[in-house]
Amino acid sequence: MKNSKTWIGVIFCIVIGLVLLIPACKDYLNLKTAPDISSLEESDYKDGLMVRGHADMVFACYCAQYDDSDNEVFRWYLVPAKDDMTALYLGIKVNSKLYESYDMIYDSTWDYLEGQTDSLTKTISFQGRLKKVDGDVETYLDKFINTYGTEPEYFVRYYVELKTTKGSFGLMIAGIVFIAIGIIMIVLGIFTEKRGKLAETERQDAVAQTPWANGFSLVLDDKELDRMAGSHLPVAQTDYQTGNGSGNSNAGVVDEPAPSDLPSAEEKPSPEGEPEDASEEEPGDSDNNDIFVL
Repeated sequence: MKNSKTWIGVIFCIVIGLVLLIPACKDYLNLKTAPDISSLEESDYKDGLMVRGHADMVFACYCAQYDDSDNEVFRWYLVPAKDDMTALYLGIKVNSKLYESYDMIYDSTWDYLEGQTDSLTKTISFQGRLKKVDGDVETYLDKFINTYGTEPEYFVRYYVELKTTKGSFGLMIAGIVFIAIGIIMIVLGIFTEKRGKLAETERQDAVAQTPWANGFSLVLDDKELDRMAGSHLPVAQTDYQTGNGSGNSNAGVVDEPAPSDLPSAEEKPSPEGEPEDASEEEPGDSDNNDIFVL
């Protein structure tokens, strides 16, 4: 493919496909093999580790994030890091689509803690990547701890950024589609180029088989050559001054034609048998030589 724009499109599609496919495939495999958060010790936590678990209790929301239009888009909820009642809490970053589900667990939790119900009636599963608490999130976590007078060591300095195998699988499909488009563009480009070369070769072969491929050439037999020679005999040049066939005429000079041999209207033919004057008298200057016709 000689078209640079086509190559740019191919490279763009393949690069985008790889950017989507490789991380999504990695996330998908890691989520499939992710350990349960309740089986980990705090020393096992590290940034980027994929985990899974379920939350029977949601204690509070300690941080929220807003967009430019002041719409709340994320919340950080606190859930137990262990299945039992161990005082160790972990944050979960939840988008606005899941607020209702986590708020229901929150209500159920406090109904149980305040003795309004005998058991925890709701639970929710989660999976995702561990992210270290920093920046504004850490500031609001510390503010929450100070406000409620709880011990800082009860809070894990990580939160779970939710991921799903379904979402990772969708990104994998998108990446494969982009790569496939790039490969199809390459195949079509090669096919088109080969077809163009084949068509050009066929055109050149067709031209090479024409009579004028190497210049015009006519093959004539002897009879045809004799006929053409007879019909195009050379003609001697005419001397317009002398009237003979001499070839010494002046190029570009046209003289008056020689006088005709036919008698003029004023001349009379000589009688039969009488010899004609061999020479004509030159008209003199005398007026007697003038001829008057009455």
